[in-house]
Amino acid sequence: MKKLLLILFLAFSFGVNAQYYTITYIQVPYGDQAEVARLETKYWSKVAKANIDSGKQLAWGLFARPFGNSDQWTHAFVNVYQTLEQLTDSSIWNTEEVLGISAEDIQTFGYYTGSGINVWKIEDQIPGEGKAVIWNFARPDNLAMFIDSNKKIWKKQFEKDMGGRTSWGIAKKLTTVSQNNSSVMTWDSYPSLADALDALDYPLEGYSAPKGDMTSEANPDGWIAQVVVQQVMWITATQ
Repeated sequence: MKKLLLILFLAFSFGVNAQYYTITYIQVPYGDQAEVARLETKYWSKVAKANIDSGKQLAWGLFARPFGNSDQWTHAFVNVYQTLEQLTDSSIWNTEEVLGISAEDIQTFGYYTGSGINVWKIEDQIPGEGKAVIWNFARPDNLAMFIDSNKKIWKKQFEKDMGGRTSWGIAKKLTTVSQNNSSVMTWDSYPSLADALDALDYPLEGYSAPKGDMTSEANPDGWIAQVVVQQVMWITATQ
């Protein structure tokens, strides 16, 4: 259960080359959540691990949303890839080759009451470990300025003092960008769910941003949403 996000952590280790990930949001009725988790962790995680071992993807994870309304997504899959070619190759999910089982026999989409998927490009990150993550979604008026300030100002700030975080990163959305949807996200990982919740209890007054920060100017309306997720399972090349 370590290395919680290389996309949202270690597997998201951005070096010279860009990396990409998808977040698939699903809504699962409470009574079916245990069965979906069982099928995903027992079977589909093994297919993902085979993909990772053969260099077809970098990481796979299932995350639960412990807080939210009844009409919102309850879980999310994260798949990390080195290239867009890998990301768009659906043939890698071959259950019969890896498990000797038909995909229809272990499918979970029949339990969903809703789903959606977005593609993201990682712009920068500080890798680390954690068990809970805050996903911060925004639609800045000036996307380039927002990303640049995060990379040049906030990353340096966090490299000096992570403020309880175990990982941080920023990614640009490549799909489903509109006037009502986010165009960028950052993430902050923490050792526990309690730590993540405590981080959201930040002071409303007396807070000063690092010198040179332009994120407020680039994004005057603030976050569209901040969502806390917990790791159910995370698979990388070392796990």
